[in-house]
Amino acid sequence: MPRPAVAAYRALQWDQERGFKTNVLQVRKGYVVEINNVLAVVLKRESSVMGRGTSTVKLDLQDLLTGTKHTERYRSGDMVEVTELEEHKCQFLYKGEGQLHLMDPDTFEMYEVPESVLEEKQIQLLLPDMPVSLSMFQPDPEVPGKPISIKLPSQAVYEITETHPSAQQANKGTIYKNADLQNGIKVQVPDFVNVGDKVIVDTETGKYIKRA
Repeated sequence: MPRPAVAAYRALQWDQERGFKTNVLQVRKGYVVEINNVLAVVLKRESSVMGRGTSTVKLDLQDLLTGTKHTERYRSGDMVEVTELEEHKCQFLYKGEGQLHLMDPDTFEMYEVPESVLEEKQIQLLLPDMPVSLSMFQPDPEVPGKPISIKLPSQAVYEITETHPSAQQANKGTIYKNADLQNGIKVQVPDFVNVGDKVIVDTETGKYIKRA
């Protein structure tokens, strides 16, 4: 059996042992799904509501073996097979030439991960030495694992480097203004937050939570 076919067969076996079924509405970017005996990583998920309240879900996928991209569409009640990945606790070191450089703090093993696994805003939220979770797909022990996704901590601390006056006011009377973080990200913060203050930001939404 040719090597690619062996890898595909082992990948399918591995998926059947480690996979689980879930509603397509629960699928997120970075998940690995098995469709028609092919393993693919989810690049993007979009949902929309059709007539009579029926929801549809579109998954943009990339074949793990060939790199081919394609799209699948589902109804909201459809189930899909999701493959569990190997999780590695790492530290973010730096980025360069389209790669994110990570290190396992226990083994000191280094990883190079394409920036494409993260959205641009999340890349900007990365900080040196930030702990992250790296998901790897490794169906064959003889072949190096393939980085699939990086998950940032749900919250992180950043320093305010500049603020801009704003007249925006919330219902409860809180006045907000625009501010720049140390990484260039712009957020809205309460008027009492000043340059030099450290704030906690939600890394999923990029929104201010509270002062650190």
